[in-house]
Amino acid sequence: MRRVHGSEEGNGQSVHENSIKVAQKGSGKRGTRAEKVGRLKYIIELIKHLERKIEQVDIRTRTLMAGLREWMSFEPRYVQKVACEDEVDVEIITCLMQKGVGGLLPSAIAAELADYGLKRWDVTRRIQRMNKKLTKELGQKVAEKRGHQWAPTGFLIDVWE
Repeated sequence: MRRVHGSEEGNGQSVHENSIKVAQKGSGKRGTRAEKVGRLKYIIELIKHLERKIEQVDIRTRTLMAGLREWMSFEPRYVQKVACEDEVDVEIITCLMQKGVGGLLPSAIAAELADYGLKRWDVTRRIQRMNKKLTKELGQKVAEKRGHQWAPTGFLIDVWE
């Protein structure tokens, strides 16, 4: 027989001891989730998990708001903060409120706000966007269609007065 390192007995015994030490060493510490799937994928998983949790909290908050809406009074500032993206949106709401329940054609609103370079379809698109945002947050709309005209809703009139 050939001897590679030391005697046969010593070599066999040391290999056995080494394998036991490696087995014990490896079983004591396991890799983290980040080490197993990769750091970037782990971070992406965490972000997705947190986004799902935030969405659940948002749904609960909206449910509570829906139940308590009757006893709440809203400030015009709050409605503007939720629905409006910029000063043009605020100006559109102001135009609607000045005209009142009768409403205005989108082209008339665009003519009043000529400084901003709006077209009638821009006014309609902005009102629809504001309605979508406010409906998502409070379950109410900023304006509603009456024929071809946009008129403020009862909710908006109550808030503004």
